[in-house]
Amino acid sequence: MVGGARRITMRVRIQVVIESAAGKPTDVHEIMGITREELRPDTLGLTLEEAKTVLEGIQRTIVEQQTAEYLRTQSHCPHCGNKRYHKGQHTVTLWTLFGKFRLQSPRLYHCQCRLHTTQTFSPLAERLPERSTPELLYLEAKWASLMS
Repeated sequence: MVGGARRITMRVRIQVVIESAAGKPTDVHEIMGITREELRPDTLGLTLEEAKTVLEGIQRTIVEQQTAEYLRTQSHCPHCGNKRYHKGQHTVTLWTLFGKFRLQSPRLYHCQCRLHTTQTFSPLAERLPERSTPELLYLEAKWASLMS
């Protein structure tokens, strides 16, 4: 201790909490833990690398949860309620401001209760045809317009 000052350790945990429609926590995802001991200019707040890691972790968690929930809604036929069978799966790559995410996308057989032009479909590939988020496309276009 210098001049009677105590060394303080601070721990910060950054989490994403997924809640049910009723507002009850259903899933907790640990994004990052940070420890700070002494207040200095270089330890104040988040570093750029820490901030990027936190944002990427939050984005990954939200994307994975949203796609998993959407795929759950597609596992049964919306017309008759019969379970759709899996043919297999492939990877869909999604580009966001916070990085590239590879998502597992099942191929499902269409239900026979209605006539379809194809036997199978990929719900995630159909829902995300652009494979890039609108924010990323906007910033790419904006940055491209600034180039001489």
